[in-house]
Amino acid sequence: MIEFLQISLDGLMTGLVYAALALAISVVFQGTGMLNLAQGEMAVLATYIAYSAMIAGWPLWLSIVFAIAASGVIGAAIYLLVVRWVDRRNQTALTTLGVTLLLGINAIVSMIWGTDPRNFPNPFGTWVVEFAGLRLTSQQIGGAALVLAAMGLMALLFTRTMFGLRLRAVAQNQSSAALLGLSAGLWLAAGWVVASAVGTVAGVVAAPTVGLSPAMLTVALLMALAATNLGGINSRIGVVIGGLLIGLLSAIGGRYVPGLGGDLNVLLAFAVVIGVVMFKPAGLFGHESTVRA
Repeated sequence: MIEFLQISLDGLMTGLVYAALALAISVVFQGTGMLNLAQGEMAVLATYIAYSAMIAGWPLWLSIVFAIAASGVIGAAIYLLVVRWVDRRNQTALTTLGVTLLLGINAIVSMIWGTDPRNFPNPFGTWVVEFAGLRLTSQQIGGAALVLAAMGLMALLFTRTMFGLRLRAVAQNQSSAALLGLSAGLWLAAGWVVASAVGTVAGVVAAPTVGLSPAMLTVALLMALAATNLGGINSRIGVVIGGLLIGLLSAIGGRYVPGLGGDLNVLLAFAVVIGVVMFKPAGLFGHESTVRA
């Protein structure tokens, strides 16, 4: 029983990283109708920026804050320079753009920093907490706290501020928002800034455990996409719950289902996605469509 609880706890901690990426994907999708397949690569790029700042002599936490700010600028630039000019009703073009951004950013990261894994320091120390036979490392606790803080700030931003109200208004109906004097381009760029910042938190939390490399979030991105499918991509709460469930199911499946150890537990996520697509395409908490002409 202790082993099952420990594996479940570890799965939930990992699921928070999936949830953060899924939340970033959901925010971009609700605003632009684009499934941002490059979200993981954008987080990787930002984590490399933090790494470079740290190597240059900056304090670790200052490097992380700088990377979060830089990722916001990069996200806004990608939207304003590229995504904004693509017809949001053309799903083929948007999907092609997502794949192109994924491959392009991955290539840029590989050219600048190489493909060899690098050590990214744990910003939370090396202490361990043990209780009732269970064990949590400082990386798990600190990473979970950082991801939850980012999610909490995003929730407050969207539900308790005029900034969030205007952002949601533009995402839901750009024509009506324009009548109120709101510029869709600028406000949707702001949405990309927020999504990029949350994605960066996921990258920084994952890097000390999996090692910093261009491919470090490949599996995590697949899990995040499964989470958006499971929870419903147009529900921010749904994708967070979906990420936690995917993390939990993957951990339990990897331990107790023969043949699903290591990265093969992604097969379980695929099975969940197929089941959801067949029986509830909008996800557990989503609704049928948010893409508007």
